[in-house]
Amino acid sequence: MPRPQRELDPNSLVGHFGAELRTHRNKANLSMAQLAAALGCSAQWIGQVELAEKPPSELFALDLDTYFETGGSFHRLWKVIKRAGRSQVLLPGFPAYIELESQAVLIRSFVTQLVPGLLQTEDYARAVISAWPDPAPVEERVATRMEQQAILRAETPPYAWFVLDEAVLHRPFGGADVMREQLKLLAGLVTSPYVQVRILPFASMTYAGLDGKFTLLRLGDGTEILYQEGPGFSQLIEDPGTVGDCAARFDLVMGEALPRAASHQMLLRTLENLK
Repeated sequence: MPRPQRELDPNSLVGHFGAELRTHRNKANLSMAQLAAALGCSAQWIGQVELAEKPPSELFALDLDTYFETGGSFHRLWKVIKRAGRSQVLLPGFPAYIELESQAVLIRSFVTQLVPGLLQTEDYARAVISAWPDPAPVEERVATRMEQQAILRAETPPYAWFVLDEAVLHRPFGGADVMREQLKLLAGLVTSPYVQVRILPFASMTYAGLDGKFTLLRLGDGTEILYQEGPGFSQLIEDPGTVGDCAARFDLVMGEALPRAASHQMLLRTLENLK
C-alpha cells in the first residue's frame, strides 16, 4: 500500500527538489522501482527524496539530469540547496565573502591568531572549528573550508599574500602531529609563484597590526573590498577611506614582516623544534 503523501513546506528547497523529481517521474509514467532500476539506486531512496526525508546527493542530481535530459536543472537546484545549507552554519556575510573571494585577482590577508582558512590543512581546520562552542555541524564547515581552497588550485589562481603573526606558529591546534603537517604545508609554499607567506616576528612593534586580522580583495575590475570578522559576525566593506586605510596597514605589516626566504627559515626552525 503506497504511503500517503504529506504536505511539503513550500519554502523547503529539498521539498522543491522532491516535487520536481516526482513531476518528471510521473510525466515519464515511471514507478519509483522502475526509475530506481534505471539509476542504480533503491526505490526507498527515491521515495525519501521525493518526500524531502533525505536531501539529494550531487551524483543523484547529475544522474537525474542525464536520465530526464533536463539540461542541468536538477544539479543547479542541488547547488542552491548546498549554498542554503552553508548559510545556516556559516557566519552571516561569509557566503557572500566566499563568492567575492572566488572572483579576486589579488588577496592580501593579515592574521594574528590562526593559520588563514585558505592555507589550513583539513585536520588543522577541524581542530580550529571544533574549538568553538558552536552547535553548527563541524564537518559542514570543514568541507566548506576545503572547497574554498580550490581557488588556489585553479588554472589561473589569484595572487595571495599572507602575513602571519609569529604567534600563529606556536599555537598548536590539534596537537603536535596536526601542527607539524600544517607547518610543512606553509613551508612548502615557498616555491609557489602565486602564494607568499611572510612572518611578522615578535620583535615587530608596528601599530598597523594591533587591531587584529583583516583581508583585502581586489577584483578583476579593480574594485577593492575589505573583509573583517569578529565574534559572531563578519562584514564586507567597500568604503574607499576604510579600504585605503587597511591597504596602507597591510603594506606596513608586509614591510615589517620577514622576507620570504627568512620566513621560510623560521617555519623550518619552528617545525624542527615542535615536540
